[in-house]
Amino acid sequence: MKVNHRKFLDAMVELAGCEKRKFKTICSSIDKLDKEPWEKVKKELINQKGLTEEMTDKLHRFVQFQGKPWDLLAELKASKVFEGHESALKTIEEMELLFTYLDAMGGMANILFDFSLARGLDYYTGLIYEAVLTGSDRGSIAGGGRYDGLVGMFSGKNIPAIGVSIGIERVFAILEKKAEEEKKIRATKTQILIAQVGKNLTTERMKILGELWKANICAETMYLDNPKPAKQIDFAFDNGIPLIMWIGEDEIAKNLVKVKSLSFHEEYFI
Repeated sequence: MKVNHRKFLDAMVELAGCEKRKFKTICSSIDKLDKEPWEKVKKELINQKGLTEEMTDKLHRFVQFQGKPWDLLAELKASKVFEGHESALKTIEEMELLFTYLDAMGGMANILFDFSLARGLDYYTGLIYEAVLTGSDRGSIAGGGRYDGLVGMFSGKNIPAIGVSIGIERVFAILEKKAEEEKKIRATKTQILIAQVGKNLTTERMKILGELWKANICAETMYLDNPKPAKQIDFAFDNGIPLIMWIGEDEIAKNLVKVKSLSFHEEYFI
């Protein structure tokens, strides 16, 4: 979860010497930094948004601030980057209170304090945040913030508010993708296939199958008397069974079985 504050964005734009009327368009460029390098964003700010080199250099100093909440808060205080800016200094205190509450509830582990998070919509008045997936489906799935003046515009009453919008279509697309992947990987709940090398070992396979079932282990075997090893391996692969337990006359004589992991290509004797 990335967090930032609207008043930090206001201060960044102001201290960089940019016109306030360009706030929204500047934020729209900065918000691209999670996907594009600074040099590309800088060119956009200069060539399309009309900022000077000096302005972009000052903005760059701010958008590089990113890290764990308490660490970055300490860095902001030590660097005195907002020295003399009353609104930004008050906002540091506000963020400190937020992090104290989050810390008390054990909610800091997945929080990233990030100055490049720039939701530039006019109605945001305070905290802004964005939920981001970090795995192979990396990207934003939700975002929002505080908008104390928005409800009052329609109701005539000053009502503090905070909210979030969720990217339902993106979330569903990710869930569908994961479901498809799981379907391909695991066509069955079976954890282990009991297989044989040699002939006339059906009864032995059934004995082991019964023992595993009693231990609540999902196991199965091919319902053929003397299946060939290659056919049993193909069956495991086709059905997404991760383990094969091999038995043969030698294993039975030694009271051992060989377990092979199809995912890691490792073998174990137990």
